[in-house]
This record gives sequence, C-alpha cells and structure tokens, in this order.
Amino acid sequence: MEKPVAISVIIACYNHGEYIEEMLESVFAQTFTEFEVIIVNDGSTDDTRKLLDRIRHPRLTVIHTGNHGPSHARNLAITHAAAEIIMNLDADDKIATTLLEKAYQAFADNPNAGIVYSDAEFFDGKSGIFELDYSPRNMLYENRIISQAFFRKEDWQITGGYCEQLRFGLEDWDFWLSILELDRKVVKIPEALVFYRAYRDCRKCRSGRLLESRTRQMETWLTIFRRHQQLFASYPEDWGNFVARAQKIENETFLVRSLKDLYYYILRRIRSHE
Repeated sequence: MEKPVAISVIIACYNHGEYIEEMLESVFAQTFTEFEVIIVNDGSTDDTRKLLDRIRHPRLTVIHTGNHGPSHARNLAITHAAAEIIMNLDADDKIATTLLEKAYQAFADNPNAGIVYSDAEFFDGKSGIFELDYSPRNMLYENRIISQAFFRKEDWQITGGYCEQLRFGLEDWDFWLSILELDRKVVKIPEALVFYRAYRDCRKCRSGRLLESRTRQMETWLTIFRRHQQLFASYPEDWGNFVARAQKIENETFLVRSLKDLYYYILRRIRSHE
C-alpha cells in the first residue's frame, strides 16, 4: 500500500523552463519520500510547456493555465494538493536533500507552527548566505521569511491564500503576515537548505520587475498595509511611521509621482551599467 502524501511541493512557473529539470532533480532526491509535486505553468511564453509535457514522474502533476500571476498559480496548485503541509518552491531554485525531512519534523515538534523555513544560500549570479533576520516586528517593515517555505493547508484556507491582487511581487510577504495574524509560530531550521538563484541582471527575475517601478513598489506596499492594518497597529511605537508613509503615498500628485518615477528609472539604468 502506498504511503499517504505528507507534503505537497507547489511550484508556479513563468518562463523558467530552462531551470525546471535542475529544480526537479533536487526535489526528487529528497531523503523524505512521502511527497508530491504540483507545477502550474502560468502562461509561459518560452519552451516551458513543451519541456513539462515531456517530463514523466509518478509524483508529478502539471497544470497549464493562462498568465494570471504567481498568486493565482500557487492557489490553483494548492487546491489540487493532497497533503496537509505545503511547500512553496520557485521554479528557478533548488533545495538540499534533507529539507523536506527536517521541515516535516519541525511541524511534528511544534504543533502551533504556521511557517517553517530554513536559511538560504545564493547561487548562480552570486554566492553567500541569504541573510534574513526574522522577528514579528521587523516583518512589518519588510519580508524576513523566504518564499520557499512550508505552511499548513488549513491555514491557507483560513487566510484565503495568496492575494491575487499582488501580481508584481511581495505576495509571499503578504501571505506570511496573514499567517502571523492567526498567532501561529514561526520555526527556522538553522541550516542553508534552500538554494536561491541570484541573477546578474535583476530584470530577468520577477522581483526585478517590481523594482523597476517606484509606483508599483509604493502601491504594492500600500495594498499590504491596508490588508493588515490591525497587525501593523499592534505595534503602537511604529504605527505613526506606517500611517505617515501611507498618507504620503496617497497624497502624492500624478505629476510628482510621474517625475519621481522618471528619476527612479534613470537612476536604476545608470546603476545597472556601473
């Protein structure tokens, strides 16, 4: 009799076909074997579809959709997930062979765990440890948990999942904040078990497209702030800073925003050629 699926690894893929086999090789080499893999091809325009259609593996399910963004792709994958523990993995990254085993044990050892993640190490475009110093307070200022982390399907259902309004990035930060609002525990595995691909040209990664636009960054932050105001307000010593930032964004005129966008764009072009 086959063992039940304990972990569902879900992957949203958009134009990362060239990295899929490398990523899958790292997943299928796991010491923990009670898992499945669900890949959603989010309307890729490269050769991703042809490559995925050639791959055959008993643990793998592939779903093709139009391009609706990573939140939609991840939510779709999770609706098909058989396991109660979900891992989000990006199509261009890799994981160490013991990650699933150690994450599963972390949930077993911590019944109130809502997020389990590990240290990460850069590869390809640069090397070194991807340093993220998590605390509930600094999570309000920026994301301090890697997107390649584990959570419970039940919590995904309670929170409503990844916010599909956030198409340009930071949807993982928004989702972690939703889980923190459930008063769940965050558990870190103190080993570099995720390998995060770094790009020499940041425009090739999805987060780079967010960084290209100052307006997108501001509107994305404002959306997250509005969705989690109660959590932000639970830190009164910081609340005034958050409100002031939101008001500054909301009150910025179209002309001022356009000029600042232009300046920001030119500055990034200059820096990219230094």
